Amino acid sequence: MDTPASPQADTPERPVLVPPVAGWACCHCGTTGLTGEGDTCPHCDGTGHT
Repeated sequence: MDTPASPQADTPERPVLVPPVAGWACCHCGTTGLTGEGDTCPHCDGTGHT
């Protein structure tokens, strides 16, 4: 008796889709919006992007 192949065995692996980036990430705070001391990032005003 043959066992049917699982659906995953027949399905080719698809690449992971990455959503498009909207805007720019702040290079000073790394998109956190905070400084190392926990204050609001003065370069992006706490938004995390410029």
